[in-house]
Amino acid sequence: MAASPQHATLVAATVATLTFDEDFAEVELMNVTGASPVYARFDGVAPVVGAAGTHVIPAIAGATITRKPKTSGATVVKFISAGTPTVSARGIVE
Repeated sequence: MAASPQHATLVAATVATLTFDEDFAEVELMNVTGASPVYARFDGVAPVVGAAGTHVIPAIAGATITRKPKTSGATVVKFISAGTPTVSARGIVE
């Protein structure tokens, strides 16, 4: 587990998991490089590229989305992409 923010460079078609030390009310996700769209889930389920139930971060450098995880305990974000973009996630405390 680690503090916020966290960063990762994704491997194409491979799920990456970021686990935070605390239960955040919201999480901001950023597609840092914009190399390709990024798909994310907060419910412990592995995301699938382009599938229903995933949140998409567009293939634009610096694009962000903010979501409220519907789980309790340590906040966990799972990412996947068809490419190799770098992502960043930071927890937001209300």
